[in-house]
Amino acid sequence: LAAGMRGSLDYLTHYRYECTEQTVSRFLPNVVTHRAAQQLNLDNADLSDNLPALVSEGLQRLYARQHIDGGWGWWSADKSNPFLSAYILLGMVEADRAGFSVEQNVVDDALDHLQKSLRKPKDVASNWQANQQAFILYVLAEAGEGDLGRSVALFDQREKLDIFGRAYLAMTFGLLEPDDNTRVNTLLSDITSEAIVSATGAHWEESQPDYYSMNTDTRSTAIVIAALSRLDPKNPLLPNAVRWLMSVRKADHWETTQEAAWAIIGLTDWMLASGELEGDYAWTVSLNGEKLDEGNVTPQTVEIVTEIRAGIEDLLAEEINRLLIERAPREGEDESAGRLYYTAHLEYYKPVAEVKALDRGIIVARQYTLNEETEEAISEAQVGDIITVKLTIIAPNDLHYVVIEDPFPAGTEGIDRSLATTSIVGERPEFERTDRKNYWGWGWWWFSHTEMRDEKAVLFATYLPRGTYQYTYQIRASLPGEYNVIPSLAQEMYFPEVFGRGDGGVFRITE
Repeated sequence: LAAGMRGSLDYLTHYRYECTEQTVSRFLPNVVTHRAAQQLNLDNADLSDNLPALVSEGLQRLYARQHIDGGWGWWSADKSNPFLSAYILLGMVEADRAGFSVEQNVVDDALDHLQKSLRKPKDVASNWQANQQAFILYVLAEAGEGDLGRSVALFDQREKLDIFGRAYLAMTFGLLEPDDNTRVNTLLSDITSEAIVSATGAHWEESQPDYYSMNTDTRSTAIVIAALSRLDPKNPLLPNAVRWLMSVRKADHWETTQEAAWAIIGLTDWMLASGELEGDYAWTVSLNGEKLDEGNVTPQTVEIVTEIRAGIEDLLAEEINRLLIERAPREGEDESAGRLYYTAHLEYYKPVAEVKALDRGIIVARQYTLNEETEEAISEAQVGDIITVKLTIIAPNDLHYVVIEDPFPAGTEGIDRSLATTSIVGERPEFERTDRKNYWGWGWWWFSHTEMRDEKAVLFATYLPRGTYQYTYQIRASLPGEYNVIPSLAQEMYFPEVFGRGDGGVFRITE
């Protein structure tokens, strides 16, 4: 299990973007894991050596992005978001516990912002509002500023909470009422009664999405694991929930930064509660009867990841391929202990010209022209030409936390200018916010952050109303050649099953 978390720690540490959520997710799970390793007397030299710089860099970025009201948005230009502000404060609280220096005035301003963000009981009307209230109350309790009165009021309205919101509230009462388990037991009973048990383990599914909390069923299951590990570590559902959570990784990590961060937090809590680090067994991996690798796991090596690769030439084209993973006592031993976790996946790549556009909730299309005024599409240019890129995005429904990546053809370079933006939706009401109460950023400029990187243009929108948008920027043809062009990709960052991609293609640059 400890080794299985390594891939996600690396995924978070080297994640390609640096919004406030991902800045915290980069260091928070590492801090939690480091503190657990210290408690278990484990030596993780790489983490110990690299963590100070990782935490310091993250904290400095967060200090610079804090708004005057004490909160943070997804990006600097976004309005303060109570959920994100609470998540950032949680990261600072955990960093402080691990011995890192955190500026107290930043923490104080964040505490003040969150306390002002708490809703009166009568104003907690929807599930996302109740979930947000539960998370803020939990973070305040972790920071030593718990609010028992509002926590009790939310407990009395717990039917409005999703499963992960009840888990947050249970952990809150675990901190505020350590000698009275009445409310904790009620909440845990509600949670465990909704577990879904199958051959792959136990997990939890929400009845409705909570876009504002970036939540998925995987994230909910991870948060429940954290709550049960802290409050009911002998619960029989826990081992099966851990098994399910490990089984839903995509390759060596979970699918989003929020899933990965909370999975690592939950699994670390489980390891502390269960002694999961006491591994003692031998293993063997074979493919189609041929041994690929073998090894031993001991308490001293549980954090070591073994990666095994097999080439396409090792696979059978016309028959079933058989991957065999065996676990047994080590040589000279009669018994084995500990769990073996593994993940197996197949990677393949299609020629980019064969990749066709795909719509899974977002439509994206790209066009190259030699002049901003002309509509004639091109697939060829000369060295030195300025090429206009017109990117069209169609959102059939309102979207949350959207990222759009548009790779450049190799042999071109982006021209670092502000992205020009126009709308081609006919009537103005299409662009007004659907809630009609928050006019932050009113108008057509919904993308609060853009990046012109060496290899692609990237746009981010915290909230994107349904409609059609066209974004224009320019690239310069630099090196002659014939180049594959990777398709444009648009997706909801925390709900990546909602996405769209454009066509792949070929672009030629001549002398």
